Amino acid sequence: VNAKVMVIGGVPGTEEDRVGIPFVGETGKLLYDMLFHIGLTKLNCYFSNLVFWRPPGNRLPNSEEIEACLPYTKDHIEIIQPEIIILVGGLAAKNLLNTSHSITKITGKKFVYSHKNSKIMTFVIFQPEFLTRNNVQKKRMWLDLTEIKKEIRKIENG
Repeated sequence: VNAKVMVIGGVPGTEEDRVGIPFVGETGKLLYDMLFHIGLTKLNCYFSNLVFWRPPGNRLPNSEEIEACLPYTKDHIEIIQPEIIILVGGLAAKNLLNTSHSITKITGKKFVYSHKNSKIMTFVIFQPEFLTRNNVQKKRMWLDLTEIKKEIRKIENG
């Protein structure tokens, strides 16, 4: 709960929905492996999703489902009070940053998430599942993660 970094994905995958824990299964393991290389683990990082259940038929959530969860996700951020947010994938990024830009346009950039009294440095990364199908973006992801690591070190060093 005292994590300085909060990682927020879009929706749970099938396995995540079944066990009730974000980022499990094959792609979750890839995400944890990537984050481990910049010093983030389940012990010092808080993981959640924008939408808390898997929509029927494995479809993307509709606007009503997102709107139902968004206030709770924002309150969740207020409770955790991270110093950095990492948004995994376009769904989380578009809704929490209120942008219509594609994920390829917003990864690698620094944003400020603002809500109530919070102004939190925020980064957007690709979903691990996307990286398993798109080797070209793996290098870009690594560069993005190294930038996030620099910001984490700044926070740790005061």
